[in-house]
Amino acid sequence: MPRIFDKTKLKADCANCDAMCCVAVKLPYAHYPKPARMPCRHLDQGECRCTVFSELEERGYDICRGFDCYGAGVAVATLFRKLGKSWINDPETATVQFHTFSIVYFTLVKFLYPNRAIELDVPEKIIEDLKPFTEAALELLAEVADPFVVVNETKPL
Repeated sequence: MPRIFDKTKLKADCANCDAMCCVAVKLPYAHYPKPARMPCRHLDQGECRCTVFSELEERGYDICRGFDCYGAGVAVATLFRKLGKSWINDPETATVQFHTFSIVYFTLVKFLYPNRAIELDVPEKIIEDLKPFTEAALELLAEVADPFVVVNETKPL
């Protein structure tokens, strides 16, 4: 059964996502053409925060303020934390985590906006290899945003 997501429940949670968009996303700025899966030069990696967030527009980073991952960042960060890993302290995890974010984000955009032009820059073989991670992250999102998913809650006796 395909997942159904209620867009109103797909929320970015920047405080809990380990700056996924600041690393995984390609920035197409002429003044700063940042490739995908490379930390932004303005990212404080220790704090997972943008050092120029209050000046984004003045510096010409309008895409950054308007970017919405629809909860993909926090879902992927949460998943990898549950696995005891993070790109921040495990460089071998970084590529897997960023590709997973890209696939989950692409999946959400295609669900929410089927006619939007968006490219997924992850090779087909890698997409298949990462299916357990992407499915697990989408399941975390479904627990919050799929109206047909019943979450098992432990109730006091």
